[in-house]
Amino acid sequence: MEENSMTPHAKRAYSRLFLFIVLIAAIVSSSSRIIVHAAVKVPDTIRVAFFINLGANKYQLLTSAATLQSAGGLNLVWRDPKVSLPAGSIPAGQSVRFAMDGYRVLILETAELNAAISVLKKVQASSSAAFVTQLSKNGKTVYQVTEGNYSSAAGANSALTKWTNAGVASGIQTLLSPRIAGPWAVEAGPYASVAEAKATADQIGNSSGLDAFPALKPIDGTLNYVVRIGQETDSSVLAAVQQAASAAGALNVRVPAAGEPYAAIRNDMTYNGSANKPVPLYAIPSGAGAVLRAEPAGAGGIQLIERSKRTYRGNMEMSVLNQSLAVVNEVDFEQYLYSVVGAEIGSKWPIEAQKAQAVAARSYALSSGMGYQIAHVVDTTLSQAYYGIGYENANATAGVNQTAGEVLTMGGKAVKAVFSSNSGGITADSKIEIWGGDNSYLASAVPSPDEGPQNGRLDWYHVALPSGQAGYIRSDLLADSGQDHANGAKLLRVTGDGTAVRSSPRVVSTVEPIARIGSGTLVVELGKVAEYSDYSWIEAPMTPEQLLASINKRAKNDITGPLLTLEVSKTGPSGRATEIKANGIAVNVGVPDNLRGALNGLKSTLINIEETGRFTILNGSEEQREIHGQTGSLHVIGGDGQAEAISGPNLYIMDGNGQLRAATSTPKFVISGKGFGHGVGMSQWGAKALAEQGYDYQYILKYYYKNVLIEKDA
Repeated sequence: MEENSMTPHAKRAYSRLFLFIVLIAAIVSSSSRIIVHAAVKVPDTIRVAFFINLGANKYQLLTSAATLQSAGGLNLVWRDPKVSLPAGSIPAGQSVRFAMDGYRVLILETAELNAAISVLKKVQASSSAAFVTQLSKNGKTVYQVTEGNYSSAAGANSALTKWTNAGVASGIQTLLSPRIAGPWAVEAGPYASVAEAKATADQIGNSSGLDAFPALKPIDGTLNYVVRIGQETDSSVLAAVQQAASAAGALNVRVPAAGEPYAAIRNDMTYNGSANKPVPLYAIPSGAGAVLRAEPAGAGGIQLIERSKRTYRGNMEMSVLNQSLAVVNEVDFEQYLYSVVGAEIGSKWPIEAQKAQAVAARSYALSSGMGYQIAHVVDTTLSQAYYGIGYENANATAGVNQTAGEVLTMGGKAVKAVFSSNSGGITADSKIEIWGGDNSYLASAVPSPDEGPQNGRLDWYHVALPSGQAGYIRSDLLADSGQDHANGAKLLRVTGDGTAVRSSPRVVSTVEPIARIGSGTLVVELGKVAEYSDYSWIEAPMTPEQLLASINKRAKNDITGPLLTLEVSKTGPSGRATEIKANGIAVNVGVPDNLRGALNGLKSTLINIEETGRFTILNGSEEQREIHGQTGSLHVIGGDGQAEAISGPNLYIMDGNGQLRAATSTPKFVISGKGFGHGVGMSQWGAKALAEQGYDYQYILKYYYKNVLIEKDA
């Protein structure tokens, strides 16, 4: 064996190099920037429900119709458990509608389009399920105004009575008496094309006066066109309709079995109205398992009119679930996240915050499974905000692409990486303060740098006016007068004419100020507060009636009014309310997060309740008396020794420390708080601040989610 010929100097250099390599390896191995490549599978697509009915006491967001269009046109596909077949196309820029073929009130049939549109508008004032349908009958074009998509004839019959009594079609010449239109019909055909089926439907209607529409129909693995004749409420009259249709020249007329799939095609005038341009409406029956799928024929997405006219990537699927129209968007998973991240956080936020949001959103969606029966998630903040292509931006897209396939996991499974807008400086404890359940991967009661929404905002002064009213004025509209009130409080001078006094420290254009006061007016300073934001907020004083109605709408135990006292009786690790008492009785709303809704829709449960009508006084005998809405009147003794009843709604009390407090002679409640949202998991504003401090997305994620790995799709 040859002896090592390295010199001592060379040996030392080699040792230093080796030590350097080992040190670098140790640093890299201990860094948070490790992504494990594991068997976590992120699917290629995700299904997002826009409208879906999961049944009573479950998720329900309903629509009577879905209206689609695409700049490049649409291709339609018929899908059911047996087949998937091309079903025609919609030209570029033109609309197509979808609805359930259920029971409807046929309010009016007229040959005058303008008359039909007039009745339509009256019905639309109190119903979102009104339609105008164009068809041919007795040698003329007629228009039927219908309302509703009811699951039963009984439901439609009740509505018929309502609309008849309302007289919405009074004074208009009608071609028939109001009645119920249903999904029962006979079928003729098949025909070679939709044009042939439509021509046959017109011919049958013109010669017999029957309602006739073309329809799609799968037969032996192919998609055919038939004519459906009649809009009947049950099967008992179908034999007579079959005979009348055959006499009118229809071929191969048959009574279809209940549950056979089809999609009737109606000329709908509802959307375009008096423009006299019918739009095809595909009416899908319940119970047949049929799905109509719309795919973009060219570049660009699909606009869904009933979802704020937003445009979405991917395909749209329309079906019937639980007697309601279901609309589901199937879209590329990563492209779905482009919109989610763009909608959830600011487009100019740091890239590391974008990346943290992308991984959290991907994890949340993946953990949801098929949580909505025929969809993984919904498009609202109940899942994640998903508002389509218009909410995408380059920064959000970069955050998604740079973390493609990365998921937060625990035990080899994606965690439900919930997040909220702003945790108010401290994250919530999910188990105790919000929903209960597993809390092991969510950081509980950790500080969060959430002050961002307050940056650049002016403070507001809480002031007492000469009229006795109390309110808020923005600090730049006031100046120090150099004077003090007799009670020692500072007097501030108003600097402009018509200065608005607000009920809370913010400007709401739709809410009138409680007062306007002129330049030079002196007001008494009661305190200085931050402007209303997602980080810190004060709600306008609420009346006992407002809060009692809101509480009893959601509470499992009704509180007997009037509401005299309301207080936070228990809090959790972060200081969030876990229980409130009304009139001394604990309010049961289920999980603590439901307190937000019970208290008239608060931004969070990190709150303080001020009872302005509750205070303790000492009488002449040094006895304490607690005031909170008792009967009788309150008197004060002036410096001249004379007692005087307090008649106005406002009064001001000085406590033992010399602090002036605005109170009311009757119960009212001012709720202030911190944060926006449930506060569990990642705070989006906190992630922004951490990114601005130089932390990367992996640090941010592991700050808000504990004991997790960041794994990449294998």
